[in-house]
Amino acid sequence: MAGAAMVYFYFSYVDPWGVQPRPLQDLVVFVVVTATIVVATFLSSLRLFRPLQEWRERLHRGADPAEVPAHLRRRALNRPLIAATFSMTGWTLAGIFYLPYQLWVVGFGLEQAWRVFAGIVFVGGPVASVLAFLVAEYYSRRDVPLFFPEGRIERSGVLRVPILVRLGATFFITSVLPPLLMMMVSLSLVHRFGGEPPEEIRPLWMQLLRTQAYIVAATGGASFVMALLVARFINRPVQALRSAMAQVAAGDLDVRVPVRSTDELGELNERFNAMVEELRRAARTRELFGRYVSRAVAEQALERGIALGGETTQATAMFVDLRGFTALTQRTPPARVVELLNEYYAIVARVVEREGGLITQFLGDGVVAVFGAPLRPLPDHARPAVRAAIALERALAQRNAAGGERLLAGIGICTGDMIAGNVGAGGRVTYTIVGDAVNQAARLQVKTRDLGASILLTESTRAALGETNGLVLRPCGAVPLKGVAAPVEVYAVEA
Repeated sequence: MAGAAMVYFYFSYVDPWGVQPRPLQDLVVFVVVTATIVVATFLSSLRLFRPLQEWRERLHRGADPAEVPAHLRRRALNRPLIAATFSMTGWTLAGIFYLPYQLWVVGFGLEQAWRVFAGIVFVGGPVASVLAFLVAEYYSRRDVPLFFPEGRIERSGVLRVPILVRLGATFFITSVLPPLLMMMVSLSLVHRFGGEPPEEIRPLWMQLLRTQAYIVAATGGASFVMALLVARFINRPVQALRSAMAQVAAGDLDVRVPVRSTDELGELNERFNAMVEELRRAARTRELFGRYVSRAVAEQALERGIALGGETTQATAMFVDLRGFTALTQRTPPARVVELLNEYYAIVARVVEREGGLITQFLGDGVVAVFGAPLRPLPDHARPAVRAAIALERALAQRNAAGGERLLAGIGICTGDMIAGNVGAGGRVTYTIVGDAVNQAARLQVKTRDLGASILLTESTRAALGETNGLVLRPCGAVPLKGVAAPVEVYAVEA
């Protein structure tokens, strides 16, 4: 409205070609045409943006942003361009109306009528549309976080206006257009004198034109260079930061953005580098932490924090012990003992992880694992535990066949209720399992040598297995276990 009023006032009372012959009629026509276009534009935009307003109110009341239809989310992002399009459409329609009106009603010549048309469509329209775009974007940026609270903005179907285009349009309108219009006004003065200025003012008029042409060329060139430089100063650091963020999202934490200035962009890049450095430290901490505890335990501790306590669950405990370890340490150099232990641990960890188990402790030459713990639930935990034990025995046999020191293991397995959780004191915490079933598994692996078997399991595990599916179990009878009140029915697994 304000832009239309300014254009009307200019062509009616300021334009060098003279005042309109019928100002009252022209004012009425202007009001009617402007009101019609404004009302039509308002109704169209209201119909288009009313669903956005309704969802905006619902989101303020706590609605889930995921429920917003995808086409409305895209419309929220395209709102500035839609507003600019509505504005330019209205100005174009006004220009189309005024061209025949000036020719056939007002009685202007074709050149003057086209001049009014050009002023409306090619000057007033673009200026008002750019302003409409910027104002709409200002308000739109306050609403975008409502529709995309996690910051994951959809780009499919969204028209993007680069920074260079925005700066170029702003510089052109504010720096080039004003002197260019002044030059056009000076040229239009010639028509007051029948196409040629009087001889006495001709030198002054030519000097004025040369001055204005120089100002237009100088300001235009300077504006173009400044817009290009400012856009590069802004766009290049932003693009570098954007590329670096994509690399970080892909898992590359060695990326670094060069800091080239002391302004806000330089500070932004500097803080991004500091953030990546903290991510590197966190990743290193996670990696080191994951080497001291199982991955599932490390992830829970890093995501939820560490709190003492546990929960009762039914699971299957497995104790693995390296046979003859004491004798091995007596006849083998310490460095070689460490190598053998690491090799042994790697084999155990591989088969346990493959079957979905969780290693809770490394105890010298022993390993404690659990299948079906809350951190890694398994509905049929007994069977994966037995499969892991058989796979471990076969992996050690394959390793021993290659030569070198022989590594043999005794394995005890028991299924039952146990408590799984964090225990500790003095700032040191470990994730472990405790309970009668755990104690039975530990005592059972000690009996493997006495019973001549590598893998022993209790009656509770055999019952949990259900059908053996080709698994050969040799009954060993009721075996007394230390710390267990009554003898336990034990079975040896014939791998």
